[in-house]
Amino acid sequence: MTQADKSCFVIMPFGDKKDADGKIIDFDSVYERLIKVAITGQAMRAAGGQPLKCIRCDEIAEAGWVHRQMISHILDDDVAIVDLSTLNPNVFYELGVRHALRQAVTVLLCRKGTNTPFNIQGFKCIRYDPDDQNDLDLAQREIAQYVASGLNGQHIDSLVYEVLKERKLQGAAAERLDPEKPYLFKVNNVPKKRIGVLTGDLRYVKEKIDIWVNSENTNMQMARFFERSGSAVIRYFGAKRDITGQVVEDTIAEELTQLMGSTKWVQPGTVLVTSAGALQKSHGVKRIFHVAAVQGQLGVGYGPVPDVGACVRSVLEMTDSPVCAGERFRSILFPLLGTGTAGADLKMTVRRLIDAAINYFERRPTSSIATAYFLAFTDHQRDACLAALRQ
Repeated sequence: MTQADKSCFVIMPFGDKKDADGKIIDFDSVYERLIKVAITGQAMRAAGGQPLKCIRCDEIAEAGWVHRQMISHILDDDVAIVDLSTLNPNVFYELGVRHALRQAVTVLLCRKGTNTPFNIQGFKCIRYDPDDQNDLDLAQREIAQYVASGLNGQHIDSLVYEVLKERKLQGAAAERLDPEKPYLFKVNNVPKKRIGVLTGDLRYVKEKIDIWVNSENTNMQMARFFERSGSAVIRYFGAKRDITGQVVEDTIAEELTQLMGSTKWVQPGTVLVTSAGALQKSHGVKRIFHVAAVQGQLGVGYGPVPDVGACVRSVLEMTDSPVCAGERFRSILFPLLGTGTAGADLKMTVRRLIDAAINYFERRPTSSIATAYFLAFTDHQRDACLAALRQ
């Protein structure tokens, strides 16, 4: 689905209504002059996105009970915009349904001066003055930027999903896979290039793969040894350990720290290369490529960078760059960047990752890399990878 095929459902009052302070607002005018302009026109293009189809409840043309159709739009539409200016119970109900059903992209609006309830004061809310065209123009740009960024990065903006994220991960762990025979797909029209899917825990990868990719944050700070992440596994098994398993030299993390020097953070998609430490002997890994695929946001936590596909491209470009001249890497293993603790939408993200790898091979058929593997830890991840590849 292209962004042009995506849709935005608008949850707001109709006609002239009093807001929470008793001020009469023409919400039809707000819909036409603010919301539709931001979503369907130049403001969205300027924000780096493509215009979306915009629909409000009174525009639903399908036959059947309107409330049923409304719930369907709340569930199915890629974007929801919710105007809270009247503090209307119906609007809050529909917002709650949206937050329960979708992790993103839900945009909150209200008239400037609206005193929103405590429960949602922690959410970003774009405020506007309906009587000031310059202010509406600013709000249009802010709406468009929020939507374009959200569709690219799939940051979680639902409190429900934020709270349940860890529980979802725990549930996924119960469905983890044992290593299976690799699934291999030829890249059409590019001889000797393949996309592969490996299953199971990173610790038990049997194939000798030249490069392991580490999904790292923009601070390039590796996870602690016993956290549930690929970064922690790479750090621990790449370290030198004594006979009791205690780390005596934190090899990979120390190399990464030296590469960062006094730098505190890097741009999303940045790639830094270290040795594989003890993983070279135990798993035949030659290098670890650390890619900044996760970034922190104050008050929200860590989320995937806006374009995880660019991370795949940056990694593959590094394999063919002068930095790696003479090494002739033949294989590389990617995690499903951004789908772990960062919480990105699985199906959408997997498709972007795999598309990026295929596109790179099509552009660089002479790349030294012959096989790009993606690691699926659970059956849901495996099925998402295979579905993307079979398309």
